[in-house]
Amino acid sequence: MPLPLIAAAGICCSLVGHVRASDGRPLVGAHVRAVAATSAQTTTDAAGEFRLAVARAGRYRVTIDAPGYETIALDVLDVRGVDTVDAALEPLGGDRIRTIGRITVDGRLAVPRAMIPTREIARADLEALGFDRAIDGLGSVTSLTTARPNGGGRGVPSVVALRGPDPSETRITLDGQVINNANTGDIDLGQLPTSVLSGIDIGEGLGPSDKGGANTIGGEINFLTLRPTEKAEHLVRFSIGSFGATASEIEATGRHEKFGYAFELGRSGQTGNVRAFPTTIGGSPVRLGSTITASSALANLTYDLSRVTTLRMRSLTLDDVRDTSAALNAPIDPSNDRPGGAFQGPGAHVRSQSIRATLVGASTSLGGGTFSATYAASSVGVAVDAIGIGPYDVSNVDRIGTTSLDWTRSHGGFDLALGGYVRAETLDSSDRFSRALAERSVAYTVRASTDIGTRLRLSASAIESRYSTFGSNLDGRIGARYATGDGGALRFSLGTGFRAPLLAELFTLPLADLPPDAHCVGVNGNPNLHPEHATEVEFGYGRPLGRETTADATLYRTVLRDPIEIFSPLGTTCTSGPSTTVSQSYPVNVGNVIYRGGVIALAHRFGSLFVRAEYGINNAYPTQLPGYINNPTSGSNVIVGQQFAGIPLQTFSLALRFAKRTTHAAADLRLKSTNNELNQGRYAILNAALGKTFGKYDLTLAGRNLTNAVSGRFTRLGLGVPYHTPTGNAATDAFVIEPASLRLILSIH
Repeated sequence: MPLPLIAAAGICCSLVGHVRASDGRPLVGAHVRAVAATSAQTTTDAAGEFRLAVARAGRYRVTIDAPGYETIALDVLDVRGVDTVDAALEPLGGDRIRTIGRITVDGRLAVPRAMIPTREIARADLEALGFDRAIDGLGSVTSLTTARPNGGGRGVPSVVALRGPDPSETRITLDGQVINNANTGDIDLGQLPTSVLSGIDIGEGLGPSDKGGANTIGGEINFLTLRPTEKAEHLVRFSIGSFGATASEIEATGRHEKFGYAFELGRSGQTGNVRAFPTTIGGSPVRLGSTITASSALANLTYDLSRVTTLRMRSLTLDDVRDTSAALNAPIDPSNDRPGGAFQGPGAHVRSQSIRATLVGASTSLGGGTFSATYAASSVGVAVDAIGIGPYDVSNVDRIGTTSLDWTRSHGGFDLALGGYVRAETLDSSDRFSRALAERSVAYTVRASTDIGTRLRLSASAIESRYSTFGSNLDGRIGARYATGDGGALRFSLGTGFRAPLLAELFTLPLADLPPDAHCVGVNGNPNLHPEHATEVEFGYGRPLGRETTADATLYRTVLRDPIEIFSPLGTTCTSGPSTTVSQSYPVNVGNVIYRGGVIALAHRFGSLFVRAEYGINNAYPTQLPGYINNPTSGSNVIVGQQFAGIPLQTFSLALRFAKRTTHAAADLRLKSTNNELNQGRYAILNAALGKTFGKYDLTLAGRNLTNAVSGRFTRLGLGVPYHTPTGNAATDAFVIEPASLRLILSIH
């Protein structure tokens, strides 16, 4: 409607826009409603477009819903003229941890609506910085720690933890499919390529709308695979870089009538910054290296049987081979890391990993809601050619099969969901176990949320979990979100969760069958373990500061009861020769632990430049523990009242994105305090990229670790920042990462 006619009709303003599914399809008949002192509503046309006139300027709560999709809302939108709103709705029972529908004025400036912090790292954000591995993009999340149990090299295992020191307390999923390993409780993400992803969905803490069950404490990281698109899109990409890095990939996405598809093939490799390095270990000549090769393949297919019924199949394969000898061996004299010098460590060491993940599912309309059913099967295999230095250097194969059912209905601001899953898991490891280990678990979930008036939304959930290995567990969660008059939103949540004992932690061997270490101590399991239990409370507040700025703050406190740590016998000596095990260490439930902290984030748009700054505090310490306990991941002592080793108390990130016409640039600065995972002092890492588009061609130059911080070739034994203990400072090893590097990327669309 032309603006003069709107004014003549006594209507001052209007909202115009599109409503689409997450894959880009227009949604016909979606309901759009704007509510304030007065309200107005409309539906979308055949192209998914709408125009909604409102009687007066001011702040409105805008809600959008469509059959079979999650209802989403923009708590407060300041309507002054003709405002454009684009919305992307997620299917009910979809891949998300929590609902992340997008109403876009500028989505990066939207006030967070979830009751527990949720964010998405989009594929575009990863590509803007030239990142080729998903782990690179996770480093900007201030509540996340990348554990470095084997050092800082690019080829060693990279496992992540949200809000705490234990990666097994963070669930890792692929399109909602759990892929955590029952050997260590996490999964090595070091070689997961960005080319198979459409984004990374991160949910912190224990949310009342969580779909995956209660067996998580720190949160969940969900890798969303490449999806079909409404229009056919093709991408071929080649890159070369420092340390002999090369990569190539090809992608195709699109839709042909009812059939949607997304395919990816990729291969990458690098010689690394250590290649055929000659040294001696125990007097024998050894050549150390850091070569990595990896390949990936993805097929993600959908078929629409009708407007309300969709079938889906997704299959991912990832294989890599890594020479980890440079990371696992170190010069005895840190000042003499020259060729031919004396080193110590396991010597030659090659690590291989294979991931197979398949998911089939269907969703349809049922009883006024949406019913979805999926079956997911995964196999994660690790093979090492020699005994390493910790739990990540063990050959094993972990297989998981999960059948999930979910029914969700939305009506008039009230959402109800009923669901559950049955999961079977087996763990094989000839290195550690005399037989295959197995576990079966079942979970039942009820989730509900409702609007109270136009400003308050309440949510609650209950989850019952039953395990064949230890019994049952019941958890509950509640949350509230209140839209304030200044355009902001207050958030609150309270809930419980747990972490089940790992199969590897439960298995035991006779003392005589345990391989001894240098002190004749063998590592064993404990069949009497029971779950860790957590109670968490969280507060948050976000608000716009004008049209170009958004601020948000979060505070949380988690009380962890009966954490699983490692008992270590003190003063053990070899009494019957170095090959005889005389004592054992094993996991135990003991004491209490506190996780507490918060994040302050500020986002601002300067025309073509977008800036986001984030400052986080992560405080994690035990309150009741005996002195003979150490942490499973870091292996370091655990001291009552003292921060866990490897968890920096303070982190800061600054992200910049620039795009104007055919020029684009990005920068990513990350700062960490001492007590970090590298055992180094304070450091800052800068990643940046600059690119230019020439029609269908894009050329980007990307740099990693341009500050050359905490870099080097080998671990420096005993030169890390000391960790304080009641008996004095304990020495640590200083881990290093790759020096500054460049990567030239050619993309053809």
